[in-house]
Amino acid sequence: MTDIRTLDLNLLKAFVVLLDECNVSRSAQRLSITQPAMSGILNRLRESFNDPLFVRVQHGMQPTDRAIELGHVARRVLEEISGMLAPPKLEPANLSMTLRIGAMDYVQQIIALPLILRLRRLAPNVKVALLPVQGQNIKTLFDKNAIDLVLVGQHHISDDMPQTLLYEEHYVCVMSKMHPMANIALTLDEFCKLPFAMLSYNGGEFRGVTDIALQKLGRKRKVMVSVDHISLLPQLLNDSDLVAVLPKHLAQRLPNVRLQNPPIAIDGFTIMMTWHERTEQDMAHRWLRSIVLDVMKSDKGVSQS
Repeated sequence: MTDIRTLDLNLLKAFVVLLDECNVSRSAQRLSITQPAMSGILNRLRESFNDPLFVRVQHGMQPTDRAIELGHVARRVLEEISGMLAPPKLEPANLSMTLRIGAMDYVQQIIALPLILRLRRLAPNVKVALLPVQGQNIKTLFDKNAIDLVLVGQHHISDDMPQTLLYEEHYVCVMSKMHPMANIALTLDEFCKLPFAMLSYNGGEFRGVTDIALQKLGRKRKVMVSVDHISLLPQLLNDSDLVAVLPKHLAQRLPNVRLQNPPIAIDGFTIMMTWHERTEQDMAHRWLRSIVLDVMKSDKGVSQS
């Protein structure tokens, strides 16, 4: 053989079978082909390696020294190719990498603790970095390889990005358990009279989706405080008469608060998980994405609305 490009791997497989059987008929049976076809393969092998490879003896065939030498190489090549084609095996306990998750502040509040606890148990060598993505171009972050996974509202990503749905979100009215209205179903008039604290990720905003819904009815509410981080809200709600309209999955995690359905329909939103196409088929990243999905659906993650 003078050119590797002319090598047919099926010939190598047949060659190994011939070495095992030292008989053309039995080799043909093992490969589910006819005896003439097997004889033709043997002739091609002889031409390729410029050696008789097998010589006739009283009870079959005997490999030549060249055939025995080539057989060791052929078996090793076929084993390595078989290993290449076999599905890779992932052992989470031995996985060592950094997973960079970009997420809205409120999504971090929901996913961070249960995800980290799950990974500490299943893949203790995986590092997790939680990164803010508010106001940033997600495609650019992916293209710069600055992030691996993003958990954001659907309107922040484009249809051509790999993605999957995490959950549907809707809004609830949140107040201290000690608030005078905590155990009273809110009417629209009462709702509009309440003093509100608003979560404004862009900072300083006093108008959001609740106000858009009220405007359609010709009504307004009183937003008295605007904060840009969720960490301030629990104490504000517990220590004052302020109330807030928050995503339900977040509100359910706040301490000492009462949740009520608002007296108006407020448009909810969809939280998606997206990633770069370069990790689409990566075994480790696929496993990590499955863990995120499982955490979000489990009792220890986000309870479904």
